[in-house]
Amino acid sequence: MRVLVAIPAYNEEIAIERIIREVQKTLRDFDLLIVNDGSQDETGQVLDRLGVTTATHLCNLGYGRAIQTAIKYALRYNYDVLITLDADGQHLPDEVSGLYNANKNQDWDMLIGSRYVKTHDYSQVPFGRRIGMRLFSLLVRVVTGHHIYDTTSGMKVMRRSVFETLTRWRFIDFHAESIVFLLRLGYRIREYPITVVNRKQGRSMYTALSHITYPLKTSLIMLLSVVQAELTRRRK
Repeated sequence: MRVLVAIPAYNEEIAIERIIREVQKTLRDFDLLIVNDGSQDETGQVLDRLGVTTATHLCNLGYGRAIQTAIKYALRYNYDVLITLDADGQHLPDEVSGLYNANKNQDWDMLIGSRYVKTHDYSQVPFGRRIGMRLFSLLVRVVTGHHIYDTTSGMKVMRRSVFETLTRWRFIDFHAESIVFLLRLGYRIREYPITVVNRKQGRSMYTALSHITYPLKTSLIMLLSVVQAELTRRRK
């Protein structure tokens, strides 16, 4: 099994070196790709200095396109498995092996590293995000019949079976909408418990305004995913 670990990065000059070194130390049997999504800080210079394999967007295309770049790379170089991590240090690289082995043993098409699959407890999440996460989980269940508790997790294991499918449509955030898209097409998705630490450096992509706009935007895109999945199924 050829495994690629991909980390999308946008303006993560402070945290990215530590994350890369932890991944290289912990996951020596896996290859590493950083997708520099048009960073405007020193992220590119840090990556050049470290000599890590990098795919660079000339401008910021967004999280969804960064993940799709990683998928296209995995397809082009014949990887069997793609694992995604966030660049902000909230995911622990030493938990990746457990996630990977769980997926390997169960043969899921996608396994999501989940903060809430064990406890179903969102109480530690800020109120605005808590409402959104509950809404996304509910909508996924309504339109697919599957209960996914952590739809916004950036820690995922994806098998080659979904690579080509996930390059056929333009995902914005690659969270709830990609989950809905795959589930509606009959792919197998489950969650696996992980630990997430609070961001210590850099800035979150979420602002006070986004607590209102993000749920609305994501809900609409999820519904479009249902339509797109149906169109894809008919073409097949």
